[in-house]
Amino acid sequence: MAWCTGGAQGYFESAIAAGADAFVTGEISEPQAHLARETGVAFIAAGHHATERYGAPAAAEQVAGQLGLEHHFVEIDNPA
Repeated sequence: MAWCTGGAQGYFESAIAAGADAFVTGEISEPQAHLARETGVAFIAAGHHATERYGAPAAAEQVAGQLGLEHHFVEIDNPA
């Protein structure tokens, strides 16, 4: 399984070459939809918000902990 929070352009092909059976990403474009059908690799476009809402707070927590900073993640629902 491969995962890319942002766009799939360029990374989906690499995941296929590496032997991934599934690819999860934040966005899809028409070429990736066709490539998924042609190769039989599952392609899950879960949306940017859904795939990025955990990484940003985790990175902020790590940096804040190392530097002794306070941080707040503002959750704003976005269906995209």
